[in-house]
Amino acid sequence: MWVAWQQFSSVLAGKPVKAGTTAYWLWSAGGILLLPLLGCVLLLPLRAAVSSTDVAMLLLLWISAMALQFGKTPALLTTLWSVLLLNWYFVPPYYTLDVHDTNNFISFFVMAAFGVFISYLADRLRRQQEHSARQQFQVELEQQRAVLLRSLSHDLRTPLATIMGASSMLADDELQLSDEQRRQQAQNIYQQSLLLNQHFEKVLELSKAQLMGDSLRRSNFSAADLMAGALARRPEDAALLAPICQQSPETDGQLFSGDAELLEMALANMLENALRHGAPPYQLQLSAANGWYQLCLRNAPGRKNTVQRDSGTGLGLRICQTVAALHQGHFALDTDDGGVTALLEWPQ
Repeated sequence: MWVAWQQFSSVLAGKPVKAGTTAYWLWSAGGILLLPLLGCVLLLPLRAAVSSTDVAMLLLLWISAMALQFGKTPALLTTLWSVLLLNWYFVPPYYTLDVHDTNNFISFFVMAAFGVFISYLADRLRRQQEHSARQQFQVELEQQRAVLLRSLSHDLRTPLATIMGASSMLADDELQLSDEQRRQQAQNIYQQSLLLNQHFEKVLELSKAQLMGDSLRRSNFSAADLMAGALARRPEDAALLAPICQQSPETDGQLFSGDAELLEMALANMLENALRHGAPPYQLQLSAANGWYQLCLRNAPGRKNTVQRDSGTGLGLRICQTVAALHQGHFALDTDDGGVTALLEWPQ
């Protein structure tokens, strides 16, 4: 029921309804049958003042809207139903399908022809718009892939250099290292290996998000579910991240909609970035307002220039941007004297 209501709201806001959903069939059925009927009934008191041609023009406007919103087939069915309603209510003898004046057949034929033409034209425009949006999305993905290569070069260079330097020292028989120095170099290799593993996991997350394209698996979830999923993706930092999630205000059991798996990835990277590069106090909030969902994390600034450096090339930032783009939303990382704010927004 919640999903249907969200999809109804999207129609009222002028957004297309996804084909095959419950809301799609309910709205298309209502648009085909109920709304043309309601329009004719409301015009009945003005039947003496308006002509059947005027009514036909109004019905053609609705046929155009149906074609843009639902496609060709619902618009064609609306055309057929509108012709029958026009005959029933506005062509003498009223409340019958009899046609005494043969000239009315020409009017019906012209209305039907215009309805068919408008249906095909509007449906073609709708498909072109969808194709243009997909092309724009592919361009953005290509740009993100190029940025990813730069991110990999930046984020992998330091740990690889450290591992190579430490391992070469341990392998050099001419170097006389103490046991403490050997333990230190081995620890460096281990720590940088963990960092490399984290980077590779992020690359896999980003690749998975990009490969999904338009095939989002939308579902309903609570704020608690999203935060629990994000913590499960960072088990090594769960003890440190859990208090941040617990500071999120209650949302009174409100459900949110989106691809939960992708949003968990984004939140996990937002939390990790705040923990690594920020400082307390942390403020995490998931809310819904004005047709948008908002996932906001604010923290005090940590080490100087750390956030600025990460905002330019960090893999976690790219994951958040990709997840936002797949949801037709956006992600922003803003810094000021008071702190750092990471905000991910996507439409309801």
